[in-house]
Amino acid sequence: MTIPGLAAFVDYLQGAGWVLDDDDGRTTLWRPRFSDVETNMRVVLPVSQEVRDYAERMNEALRTLAYMEQRLPREIAVDMSFGGADNVSVRLNPDAPAGEAPLLLAHAAVSALRNYVVASAAALDANSLVLPHRRPQRAESYAAQARISTQPGSFILSLALPLVDAYTESSTAPAAGQESLLEIRPLPFGRKVTSRMLSAAQRAQSLAQEVGEGDKPLSSFGQPGQSAANATELEALSSLGGPDHDVYQIRFSQSPLASGSHEPTRLKITPSQQRILGEAADFLRTRQPRAGVTVIGLVVRLFREGKLGKGEVVIQGVDDDTGNPRRFRVELDESDYSMAVRAHGIGLQVTATGDLDIRGTRRSLHRLTSFSVLPGIEDD
Repeated sequence: MTIPGLAAFVDYLQGAGWVLDDDDGRTTLWRPRFSDVETNMRVVLPVSQEVRDYAERMNEALRTLAYMEQRLPREIAVDMSFGGADNVSVRLNPDAPAGEAPLLLAHAAVSALRNYVVASAAALDANSLVLPHRRPQRAESYAAQARISTQPGSFILSLALPLVDAYTESSTAPAAGQESLLEIRPLPFGRKVTSRMLSAAQRAQSLAQEVGEGDKPLSSFGQPGQSAANATELEALSSLGGPDHDVYQIRFSQSPLASGSHEPTRLKITPSQQRILGEAADFLRTRQPRAGVTVIGLVVRLFREGKLGKGEVVIQGVDDDTGNPRRFRVELDESDYSMAVRAHGIGLQVTATGDLDIRGTRRSLHRLTSFSVLPGIEDD
C-alpha cells in the first residue's frame, strides 16, 4: 500500500470533517468536527515528510481513520490519492492458493465488474430495464477512469471509483459574478453511480431470494421501480461468481468526502441467487418491450390484404439495442407501406423506430415514431 502524501492527507481530513486542534511545530493534532458518539480519537500527523518516523506516523494515522470510518486503510489511501473515491470490492473463493484464481474466473469477474459500472452509470440517464446497445458516452468514460487492484484473502478484486468524473457540470455552476445565497454542493456523479450499484444489488438479491423460495415469480424482476436492476446489472451480478457461479461477497465502501456516505455494506451472493439473476436478465431481454429501438435494414417481405391500406413488412437488419442481425415485423400505414414497396423494389435500406416486442423468436416493432427510406448512391 502506498502511503499518501502529507498534503493529500491534510486535504482529506479537512474534507472529511476533521479540524486542526493543535500544532506544536513538530506534529499537528486533528479531531473530528462532528461525531455521533463521544470520542477521544485524534489523528496525529508530522509537519514534514522529512522526519525520521514519517511512514510510521502516517500508517498510524491511517489505522485511526480506518477505525473511525470502519473502512480498510488501503481504501482510505486510494480515496486520498484520487481526491475522493468510493470502493467496490468482490471476494471470490476459488479452489486455489490465497491471492490466486483461475484465469477464466478472474476474466469473468473483471468483465462483469466493468459491465456493472457501465450499466449503473447508464441507468442514471436511461430509465429502462433493458439498456440500449450503445451506452451513453459518459458511462463508458466513467468506467475507464476506475482502477482495479487485487488483494490477498482468497481472491479479492478491489475497484476504486472516483467521485468526480471527467465530464464537467458547468451547467449547474452559477454565472460569473453571481453568488448563490445558499451553497448546495451537488452530489458528484461517482457517488450517484456507486449508490445506484448498491441499491440495484440489494433489490436484486432480495428478489432472487424471494423467487428462489417460491414467494414471487421471475416476472417480478420486470416490475419498474427506482432501484429496479436492469438486465445488464443483473447479468453482471450473476457473472461475478464465474462460469460455475461460485459464492462471492461484494462490499460497498463510500468516501466521507461526498454527502450521503454510509457505513460499508457487504452482500453475500449465493450460487442459486446468481443463477436466478442470470435467468432474470434473460427474461428482461426476451419478454420486456423496449422503447425507442431503431432498426436499419432491407425489406425482405411484404404483405397487405388489399391494394390499399396498411400492411406488414419484414425488415432484415440490425437494431441499435443489440447490434445483432435479425428479422423484424413492422406494421405500416398506407403511406409508409408504399415507401417500403419502393425500397424493396430497388434494394434500398429502410429505417424504422418504435417499441420492440419479443415473443420467442418473433420480433416486432410497434407504435412507430418514424419510418423512412435511406437514400442510395443514385439518389445523392
